Amino acid sequence: MADVLCVGGTGTVGRRVVEGLVARGASVRCLTRSADRAGASGERVEFMQGDLERPDTLGPALEGVSRMHLLTALHPHEARLGIGAVDAAAEAGVERIVFHSAHRAHAAPHIPHFASKMEILAALGASGVPWATIEPNHYFQNDLWLRRSLEAGVYPAPLGGAGLHRVDVRDIADATVNALLDDGHEGIRYPVVGPQLLTSEHVARIWSEHLGREIEYVGDDLDAWEARASRSLPEWLVRDLRVMSEHFLAEGLLATEEDFATMSHVLGHAPRVFEDFVRETVAAWSGGGA
Repeated sequence: MADVLCVGGTGTVGRRVVEGLVARGASVRCLTRSADRAGASGERVEFMQGDLERPDTLGPALEGVSRMHLLTALHPHEARLGIGAVDAAAEAGVERIVFHSAHRAHAAPHIPHFASKMEILAALGASGVPWATIEPNHYFQNDLWLRRSLEAGVYPAPLGGAGLHRVDVRDIADATVNALLDDGHEGIRYPVVGPQLLTSEHVARIWSEHLGREIEYVGDDLDAWEARASRSLPEWLVRDLRVMSEHFLAEGLLATEEDFATMSHVLGHAPRVFEDFVRETVAAWSGGGA
């Protein structure tokens, strides 16, 4: 089975990708910036110190690797870092790259990190390395960061009324693993979306039902959101996320029938439902397990 380098393999999506690869019998190498974690290993998983901001570390990480999962973190220079990783993979002779992009990034290039994804995609196309992209909608699991607000009776994330086909991170991981290990995915851009168009009203109602208290949606007030976000996030990231949120409020992030048909080739099962995620999450928060 192929050796896979996971760039971004310790985060919300990447960790599940690693688990899925190991379950399929792949040997995985995770790039990590942590000196403490480097050198650690688990069952079929090796952690190697490296950083996209230090291109000299990529060559050693790519030795013996035939496939790479490239998940670039939000960064003011995300495009440059991602392109550097593509170039290093091409030089190392990697046989396939699966790049984690964003759903309909091409339709909203005014969003800074969406524009970065498109620049990296262009580099992939020019690299000569066979590639596929996984392009997910807004994650269900983003709501895990909102526990305190939800317990206070408020849903603060700016989703708006146009709606998003939000998706479970586990579906993103399943699609990624299949694109990395199975044949027939070369050159395909895969939208990964949930089955329902979820508006702010719908999301607040589902949380209300399962938490047993009224949840008020307040996310359309982007000035208030920006004031909160500025307490913990750097200025460049707050600007980027505000532009994205303005787009969501005005346009939503909607899937098409073509998106669902394309996704079916890589996901391998029906996409998970938001209400099931909420039910599992509330049970976990209350000590009942996930």
